[in-house]
Amino acid sequence: KFGPEHEKVANVANNLALLYFLQEKYAQAEPLFTRALAINEKTLGKEHPIVARMLKNYVALLKKTNREEEAQKLKARINTIEKDS
Repeated sequence: KFGPEHEKVANVANNLALLYFLQEKYAQAEPLFTRALAINEKTLGKEHPIVARMLKNYVALLKKTNREEEAQKLKARINTIEKDS
């Protein structure tokens, strides 16, 4: 029913990524987080509040994998989205 870039596919990918994240399976979680983000950025727009929520999940993964510089860039983007919504 749903195509590969449907919002529901993004939601499932994000939820599965969260499960992997909680299990500390970061390598499995990351591509799912990035896929969910890509889908929602395309379908909802890069400044949508749902995108900000998913970015927060991805930032948590970046911090756990010692990628603080990447995390900070995304946090700045989150702040911009939240300020404008």
